Amino acid sequence: MLTDLHFENSSEIEGSSTFETIGAANYCTADGRLYFTAKAKNDDPNDYDLYSSKVQSSGNIFRLEDKMSLTILNKPNNFDAQPALSKDGLMIVFASDRAGGNGGVDLWYSTRASINSEWSEPKVLPSEINTPCDELSPSFSADGKKLYFSSNGHETIGGYDIFSSEYKDGAWTAAENIGAPINTKSDEIFPYQLSDSQFFYTSDQPAAFKGRNIFVLRRTYIPSAITEKIPEKKILEKNIPDSVQISGKVELPVKIDTLPDVFVRDVEKNKEIARKQTDTAGGYSFTVEKGRLYDVGSDQKDKFYDMHRVDLRHPTDSIITIPPLTVPDTLILRINFHFNDASHPYDFIVDGDGKKSEMRWQTSIDLIAKSIKNSSASLQSVILYGHTDSLGTDAYNYDLSKRRAEFLAKQLEERGIPAKLFVIFPKGRTMPVKRNPGESDDTFYLRCRRVEFVKFFSKDKKR
Repeated sequence: MLTDLHFENSSEIEGSSTFETIGAANYCTADGRLYFTAKAKNDDPNDYDLYSSKVQSSGNIFRLEDKMSLTILNKPNNFDAQPALSKDGLMIVFASDRAGGNGGVDLWYSTRASINSEWSEPKVLPSEINTPCDELSPSFSADGKKLYFSSNGHETIGGYDIFSSEYKDGAWTAAENIGAPINTKSDEIFPYQLSDSQFFYTSDQPAAFKGRNIFVLRRTYIPSAITEKIPEKKILEKNIPDSVQISGKVELPVKIDTLPDVFVRDVEKNKEIARKQTDTAGGYSFTVEKGRLYDVGSDQKDKFYDMHRVDLRHPTDSIITIPPLTVPDTLILRINFHFNDASHPYDFIVDGDGKKSEMRWQTSIDLIAKSIKNSSASLQSVILYGHTDSLGTDAYNYDLSKRRAEFLAKQLEERGIPAKLFVIFPKGRTMPVKRNPGESDDTFYLRCRRVEFVKFFSKDKKR
């Protein structure tokens, strides 16, 4: 769970000592009240509630007065936090992990007829905004027309990205990734648009100070004397190419019978748009349209595939070189599930470092199915080794690893792979991965939960 900025027993906020922890606040100018998150008064470490109060200030001293719990919005023993108020104060949006949502932490909302009326029973925002993963830290734009929030469930550049949605004609528009330079491969959360020219957010991207930092993006206005001479369109498009060349290299073994293929997939369309063999040194290049998100990968008939995400939605160069690709003999897939569940995966797979990757689990199964079909002429079987973390008994983990491997085999069967090809070996918790120095338990457990795919050929030789 991402934590909020909070003040613990601060002498600068008088009245805050009523609460163990307070934070994630939003001041509503319509009713002159501060809406904030505070730890509920119980022993549940994850139970946070929503409150409001009047704020009186004198110099650097702030006093919370007329504090009240927003009882109708709070759910006992749940995380209810990060309130955002609309400009007119008639809608509140907040994050909650209560039941009835899409999964994980979702964004919920409540409305009131006037600033003196009671809040309505909360409702979950629609699937245009919420996903089975987490949606967090909502805020309204300066003009009140857009809702900004963070998510790791929509199509992201990496980790948590910031998205926006607009309420039009009685419905929310599909969440839109606001893109670079704000969103990066790190986590971007807590967006706040102070004005049309200032946008604040936090990120753990590399910076002078380690950890999570506050960033601000400022809009620079070009003096009228310049804009009169150079049309605005030309200023905006200066040095941005219409197409981009993607180049790279596939690492080749010492002995190779057939050169590997390299392919390009349009992520939004979920469609392969180009494919070619590498040159004899493993090199390749493609020319693609700007303004889109692509996966560039390599595969071979007797192996599996490797892939790299390329974001060209806001390109700044006409040539992009991606890291080397390596086509593996054994494919390790980390599709994670809810506790004791073997049929409802989280939306995105986990990479080798235990972090949420940029690939949806359905896409990874599509690619595995295609790789198996390419080998069908000489393929004898596909072995699925199921692995779990170390939590629970041997018997429990054996059964869990078996059910999850069977789920993936069923998914491949639905994509046209004959069931007779699959051989399932549940390993449970008996073969954990090697633990990295300083690695947390959560990350280590994520890396342990995996299914390994191995192709066996008719010559009784694994290639």
